[in-house]
Amino acid sequence: MAHSIHGAFKPNRTDNLCTPRILVECLEDYLRRWCYRNGIKQPYEVLIWCPFDKETSEYVLFFKSLGYSVIATHIDDGQDFFTYEPAQYDIIISNPPFSRKLDVFKRCNALGKPWVMLSNLMCINYMEIGNYFADNPVEMIIPDKRVSFDGNPSSFCSGYFCKGFAEPSLSFVHLPHCNSGKDFVPSRMIEAYKG
Repeated sequence: MAHSIHGAFKPNRTDNLCTPRILVECLEDYLRRWCYRNGIKQPYEVLIWCPFDKETSEYVLFFKSLGYSVIATHIDDGQDFFTYEPAQYDIIISNPPFSRKLDVFKRCNALGKPWVMLSNLMCINYMEIGNYFADNPVEMIIPDKRVSFDGNPSSFCSGYFCKGFAEPSLSFVHLPHCNSGKDFVPSRMIEAYKG
């Protein structure tokens, strides 16, 4: 998930954490309500851009299973989020590279479409993130569990930062488990990074 505004970008180890399905499924009701508020009657009428995703991404697979139209793009396929934009889409949803989160939030706002980005919630402790959100308010969806990306207990909480998507503007959502131990189900996109 390495993206760059200014040439080559070397990702760090947190940039390729593939989102498990449990963190995608919690968006279902929010997406349905967003469609309702925007007068969208059928899922196929919505075109979701997943800019940090391959076809095996849990975002892509889950949204397609619900009937939504999805565009999956990824830097590995020559589609750098910071320089590429599809001709048409309605909303942006993904898990961006953690080391570029502020750049991603800025780019999402500049594109002017509703957006939903997963991030480590500790990022709100960073002064530059707090300063940016003070001038560019966001909505938040916060799972009530620390979800694992690799089967081991997670040391951090993840949540969604959103613009033009979540009502109320701060929501906690219940998850059935933490996706670790006996409940662990890896993201199917992880296969793309093996080898």
